[in-house]
Amino acid sequence: MRRSILSFVALVMFLAFPASALAADLKIGVVDVEFIIHTSKKGKAAKARLKKLFDDKQKELDGKQKDLLDLKDSITKGSDMETPDKKKAKVMEYQQGLLALQELYMKNQQELQKKEIELMKPILKSLEDILTDKAKAGDFDLIINRSEQGVLFTKPDHDITQDVLDKLDAT
Repeated sequence: MRRSILSFVALVMFLAFPASALAADLKIGVVDVEFIIHTSKKGKAAKARLKKLFDDKQKELDGKQKDLLDLKDSITKGSDMETPDKKKAKVMEYQQGLLALQELYMKNQQELQKKEIELMKPILKSLEDILTDKAKAGDFDLIINRSEQGVLFTKPDHDITQDVLDKLDAT
């Protein structure tokens, strides 16, 4: 009996306050964080620094790879004058060079990832501050990241991306 009464009260309340009336009071903003990071002045500067670092590391790898290819060519084109011990030593040198090249590649990847995190951290902090201020000033109840999966559509008047981008570029 008590369960029936509670169910009836819940049904009456649900019908009395339609979901659209509750949603009308909810102010939502949608921002494309990925777009902002890729198009902001700070984001472009960070990408340029990363690209330069990547290019420098790639040149180093290319040089070591060329040296290994030259060594491989000398092994395959080896003269008849070479002793089997010399040829074996060159093969060992080549194999060790391959391992060193792989280690250098992995080390470079880790350094680039660390540098990306280091460069993105202040940008993301600024972005967080701007979004927090915007939420408070605009009385937003919720700001959603469009870059994340789940936001398939938003009305243009909910999209605050350009305004946030302008504020980030101004800082």
